[in-house]
Amino acid sequence: MDYRPLSIDSVYPRERQVRQVFDDEFIDELAASIRKEGILVPIIVRGMGDGYEIVAGEQRWRAAKKIGLSEVPVSIIDADEKRSTELAFLENVKRKDLAGWEREDAIAAMWASGRYGALAELAEVLDVRTKHLENVLAARDLRREEDLPNGASTRMITAISSLDAATRRTILAAQEKGDLPKDIHETTRLVSHIRKAPEMARPKLVEAYASRDLPMEAVEKVAEVVNDDVEVEQLVEAKRSLPPNEFSSVVSYVKGQKEKGKTPVIKTVIKGDVHIWNSYLNSVESIRDELATLKESKCAGWPVEERNRLMNALNDIEVQVQSMLRALGGY
Repeated sequence: MDYRPLSIDSVYPRERQVRQVFDDEFIDELAASIRKEGILVPIIVRGMGDGYEIVAGEQRWRAAKKIGLSEVPVSIIDADEKRSTELAFLENVKRKDLAGWEREDAIAAMWASGRYGALAELAEVLDVRTKHLENVLAARDLRREEDLPNGASTRMITAISSLDAATRRTILAAQEKGDLPKDIHETTRLVSHIRKAPEMARPKLVEAYASRDLPMEAVEKVAEVVNDDVEVEQLVEAKRSLPPNEFSSVVSYVKGQKEKGKTPVIKTVIKGDVHIWNSYLNSVESIRDELATLKESKCAGWPVEERNRLMNALNDIEVQVQSMLRALGGY
């Protein structure tokens, strides 16, 4: 590299820059810093005709022009268009403020240039995995085809790529509004659950989760039993109006019926007594399973007080069981 000061008028930005949006407020802050401290990191340029093209450091150049500097410190490199593009990308990609869509466009431009025989070759230059570049290019295509928001990261678009377009838009819209966090791990869990539902039910499931009407575990259970958005709304209303155990019983009953090849009407199930019956059944079966873990051999040698407590509890259970059996017509 050749380090020297150059006339600011002889330096100009690249026609196709990696960074496509410049933050005026940041440029103002940078200009104030340069006025006070000067340009501490030289601008990287390459000779082009009668001037010098910026490879990296356009924000510093813009800030310097803003405060009227006549000269800027530069590092002059000897690089062809391919190497210049690579250096510009690598310098910019290290900055956290570079947007995901800008990275996508830069990588897509490098790949479209035809200067790389295989995607693996470009991946090696950029020091990333080939799969990562495949995801970046796929995310860019999806962003453009569906006009997805620039605020969505490449990783987020990749995480929701297996969903249908309507559900993708619903998730990203909720994130832009602040109703859903832009958290990859949480979104990945949500995607894995709602994929179990038919496409026409998925957007409503996302909305129910975003509005806190359904917690994550309920989303998974509801996704397994609904057929459409109307049934999602019916179960969301049931979640609001029924005690937790009865709501769980409704979902459990519908799931059980579907596993038997039947198609229960969710609205009828909610309005009927089946959720109460199923709640009773679940309670009894849970008690039965708990009692099955208790072994009579463990009761030997107990102190009198504890023996009496256990005998009284077992007698109470027996009386209750006999009463329920008679009511069921067993006796």
